[in-house]
Amino acid sequence: MKHRKIIRLLVIPAALFVILLTVLVMCRRSAICGETYSDRANYAKTLGYSISADSETVQNIVIPAVFGSVYENYNALQKQCGFDLSLYKGEDAVQYTYIITDYTDDSGTTLDNIRMNLIIVSGRIVGGDICSTALDGFMTGLQPRKN
Repeated sequence: MKHRKIIRLLVIPAALFVILLTVLVMCRRSAICGETYSDRANYAKTLGYSISADSETVQNIVIPAVFGSVYENYNALQKQCGFDLSLYKGEDAVQYTYIITDYTDDSGTTLDNIRMNLIIVSGRIVGGDICSTALDGFMTGLQPRKN
């Protein structure tokens, strides 16, 4: 009887510790669902953009276990937007790319060469970018539309 009490006194706090640790780790990771096209389109909409389902391309990637200078710079861009790819080093991910259908330049002209890349790990958006495919293009983080 005494042994059962001791075991309960040890097991319950240990289980609570494991649960707390799991919650803390999950909180550090993105809570933005990106499992379905609808989830990803809704996320794009929160940023002020519309994406085309017909333009979807999917690529399986691995976030490097060790970041070189290119990934360090890319992760700096991610951190400006509240993401941190270093939390996912060595993990498998899926990159979804979409055409943004309503991206306009400063004069109000709709541009057709703007893409949104979303990096998904375990169904969650963990990073990405908005970029132009033009020769003199640009890349920004996943930030809300300014205009």
